[in-house]
Amino acid sequence: MATLVLDPSIFVDDDILHEIVQSLSERLRRHRRLRGGLDRVIGNRWQEFEEGFARFLGALLLQTGEQGGGIVALHEVFPELAPGHVRDACEVFMEAALEVLPFHAAASLSELSEHVGALVLRALEPATEAAAAMPLARRLSEAEAALRAGAGLR
Repeated sequence: MATLVLDPSIFVDDDILHEIVQSLSERLRRHRRLRGGLDRVIGNRWQEFEEGFARFLGALLLQTGEQGGGIVALHEVFPELAPGHVRDACEVFMEAALEVLPFHAAASLSELSEHVGALVLRALEPATEAAAAMPLARRLSEAEAALRAGAGLR
């Protein structure tokens, strides 16, 4: 059983994680703007995606350092990844959390999602000219490393 990083008074067990992931999966499959890219990235491997995302979310909650690996891999198979995709995915995640958890717990989990989204958005939308001059692959790798380290998640 894990606690939410941003609110340690809220506990999330494996069953709740799987409920959230199931709700997220169903919502992603119906999302008109994300569905096309997801068809290319996931194809018909939704069960594999759900299992992997449950592991990612559990690692993120427990801050095991194993919560990385997805940002760079996602961009490699979906180079069209854009800030709008990230914002849409965060919104869909929030809706899934609200479906499963009480409001205050869903809000805390969604805040965690927003932190992860912000790491990716900083890579996709660099704030400075120096950052913009850095290759996108390197910015994404740095976002990945920050996620593994738990940067901005506490």
